[in-house]
Amino acid sequence: MAINSGTDLVRKDPKARQVRKQRSAKIILSNEGRVLKCLRLEQGLSMRKAAELAGVSTSTIAHIETGRMDAPRGARLERLLLVYGGIKVKSFYERVRTFCEASTPRKELEELLGRANEAQVRTVLAIVRGILG
Repeated sequence: MAINSGTDLVRKDPKARQVRKQRSAKIILSNEGRVLKCLRLEQGLSMRKAAELAGVSTSTIAHIETGRMDAPRGARLERLLLVYGGIKVKSFYERVRTFCEASTPRKELEELLGRANEAQVRTVLAIVRGILG
């Protein structure tokens, strides 16, 4: 069997193909993927739009969010974070560290208000008063 490149190995060697199938079929949901999904949704982006803006495929976004692919690192992560609101890598990993899937909207609001300054708290309070009357 002549092998010209690593991709030829995957196409021609049944064992290599089997290893590749096992890896893509293995689902490991990570907090990184979950946080990236939350960030995308917070920005109101579809997978397609996020992929377009980040310069990756829609399937890449889907695979990251569903655990079929590891979360990106380095420049690729920074590109996604730029698209997802421009948060810094350090802030992203802080969100990953504190991510709790069982979080409720009320808990999330309390956590966000805890980080808000007085002017932001007054703005949120005025909005809530307007909604609830």
